[in-house]
Amino acid sequence: MSELKKFTLQNKNGMQVELCDFGARILSIKVPDRSGKLIETTLNHSSEKAIVDDEFYMGASIGRTSNRISKGRFSLDGIEFNISTNEGKHNLHGGKSGFSNKIWQSQGLNIQGNSLTFELHSPDGDQGYPGAVNARVMFTLYENNELRLDFSATSTKPTPINFCNHAYFNMGEDNIYDLELRIQGDAYLPVDTESIPLGYFETVANTRFDFNESTILGNRLRLGDFDHCYRTTNRKMAKLTSRKHKVSLEVESDQIGIQFYSGKFLPTAQSALCLEAQGYPDAINHQALEQDILKPGELYQKYVIYRYSYLD
Repeated sequence: MSELKKFTLQNKNGMQVELCDFGARILSIKVPDRSGKLIETTLNHSSEKAIVDDEFYMGASIGRTSNRISKGRFSLDGIEFNISTNEGKHNLHGGKSGFSNKIWQSQGLNIQGNSLTFELHSPDGDQGYPGAVNARVMFTLYENNELRLDFSATSTKPTPINFCNHAYFNMGEDNIYDLELRIQGDAYLPVDTESIPLGYFETVANTRFDFNESTILGNRLRLGDFDHCYRTTNRKMAKLTSRKHKVSLEVESDQIGIQFYSGKFLPTAQSALCLEAQGYPDAINHQALEQDILKPGELYQKYVIYRYSYLD
């Protein structure tokens, strides 16, 4: 593979976002603290080889479908499709060569230097999915320390679609135990031993899954790990806070769910976490779950905002 193309967005406050064309990835989000010192808020690899060999989807744009599709198969309009399996017998994050493993095309930064668009053509049958898909991800950094991601796609045939970004956040800390998390969600999708959703929601009330009030993660992680999708009740889905650096990250999106992954399988467990705004996993195999099917002539559009602010 040729050398990766990297791009940096920067605003007047000094916030810096580094992107690359492999997987349309976020490599770094650095935010100044109140004293002006830059804090690296994400976890990623330091070498190009490690980025290309990455098994953790660090910062990647995920497609055609994020999360898992059970047994790598689904039926659509009476036709059964068998798609790439890369987590045992299941499809994870689009398969062995999903969007996270592709080189995306870009014309470079806009004139203002605060926005960049990546584009990808996925041919009919790519990883077993129907339809030729043209996908776009636009990253825009605003002066109020918001990084906005706009996902869009068209398809020549009906196909399941579920984009997300897979950034790992640690807010400049060595691990996630002292971070505070709030998730505005009333229910979550329980999963089986292979992390496949069971197809129904359970309430978070009076369980370890309830993050409607800001919660110190170390206390909750003693009760178990997290890799679950929440049904959200507000577009401002989640808030992650570092008291140490006095910086918060808010995740806003028009997706219907958010996956909270506590980083159990990272090389250093729980050194960072994911808050992935997305559609419901394996929805195409569960009638009770709302799903996104992109049809010819339609435009898939979703956005995610990573909004940084300071504590009082």
